[in-house]
Amino acid sequence: MTVRAPTFPGFRHPAAGRDMRPRPAAPPRHGKGWMAAPFSGLVFLLLTLRFGMDRVLMGTSISLGSTNVTLGILFNFAFVFIAFSLLGFTLFSNRAMQSDAVVPLALWLPFLISLFGSLAYTAYPVDGIKFVWNVLTFFCMFAIGYHYSRYFSISRIADVIIVTGIFPILISIVFYALDGFGQRLQGAAGHPNMLAFFLFFYVSFCYHGLVWGWIKSRAIRNVAILFCAVATLELLLTGTRSAFVALFAFILVSTLRRPLWLLMVLPAPLLALAIPSVNERITEVFHSKPTVSYEYFVATARGDTETEGGVEADSGTWRMFLWKAAWSVILEAPLLGHGAYSFLPSSPDFFPLKAAGGSGAHNIFVQITFEQGFVGLATYLWLIFGICALAITRFRRDPGLAIFIIMLTLCFNVAGLSDNMLYYLIDQIYICFASGITLGLLMRAPPPKPAAFRRFRAA
Repeated sequence: MTVRAPTFPGFRHPAAGRDMRPRPAAPPRHGKGWMAAPFSGLVFLLLTLRFGMDRVLMGTSISLGSTNVTLGILFNFAFVFIAFSLLGFTLFSNRAMQSDAVVPLALWLPFLISLFGSLAYTAYPVDGIKFVWNVLTFFCMFAIGYHYSRYFSISRIADVIIVTGIFPILISIVFYALDGFGQRLQGAAGHPNMLAFFLFFYVSFCYHGLVWGWIKSRAIRNVAILFCAVATLELLLTGTRSAFVALFAFILVSTLRRPLWLLMVLPAPLLALAIPSVNERITEVFHSKPTVSYEYFVATARGDTETEGGVEADSGTWRMFLWKAAWSVILEAPLLGHGAYSFLPSSPDFFPLKAAGGSGAHNIFVQITFEQGFVGLATYLWLIFGICALAITRFRRDPGLAIFIIMLTLCFNVAGLSDNMLYYLIDQIYICFASGITLGLLMRAPPPKPAAFRRFRAA
């Protein structure tokens, strides 16, 4: 009788000489991400709802000492939990995926260390913790996006982002009707500027996707064209001039791939001026205004002069005066700054503002330098230029992705020269997620084939 060796489920006898050392599991193939990507269904649902619910969530404000929080913090908790779950898994459980954590941490960790460290000496610890928590959410969205680039193609992500923006765009129309058509469009957001930069992101992504062929489905392509048009109109109605400039610069660079489209893009600013509210916001910049020195403006605001009714300054001049006043305070603590979230509440101490409770810096770089010092500014520059540098080094692998990442990063931060970008939580959630996932896709893109091989394949 022949006795067969026992067998076990899933066990095979090794062939002679074969290396039986354990190998890491192959990553999921693009196209199956809907089922394989951890928490992806929940993340995409939260992204679909978050912006459109912002004004509703603002009505759920809860006082915590000197600051207020809303139920929107539950979205933050979900994103932070998911991000740290993914980071923990990739760092400690799956060595094949460690790059999913290494790249986001290498870019973000210096800035986060500086920011968390500034909590130790801020005079506003409660508000500082809330602010740091929001910035931590930005990092988490970047990390989630970078990890998901393992599972999704750019075409699939384009579908997700296009569909995600439908609800906020539609609900903003409803709010516009409720608020009154004579006002700057605030829509679903807490401020017109917040809506403007979400729309800037949405239109930029959709338009770039159309130019570079990311959108494969005809139905999704038609949806993208329709909602790009609606979102552009809404953006103009917000009256946010920095967003106008950022969007036009982004679209202009994207259109260089299809030069004939310039015939449509270049006249667009002139057509936009046909809208009365847009015309008023633009021409206001070029109106001649009386020249007022910084010293006279401050003296008048404090009531030290005999000028009746005070002296008015346009928004650009007002910002310049604010930054000039802040500079002397920055030099009091140049290396580490005055602590997290210290600019806004302390601004009345060094600048006589009409705004109750003070005002933000209206400049992302001034704010970081004031609160985290030049060390913090250096870490933030490391973040934004690090993202751009990685995109440049991988440019030949996928020029469309590289251009998108570079332009999104630069346009957003150039607009940040005159706006409070770090306070725009709901905008940063979407922008950081898109930045992370597109950078991840670019880093994973295969190197370009040699020209000779391409000619061989073409023949």
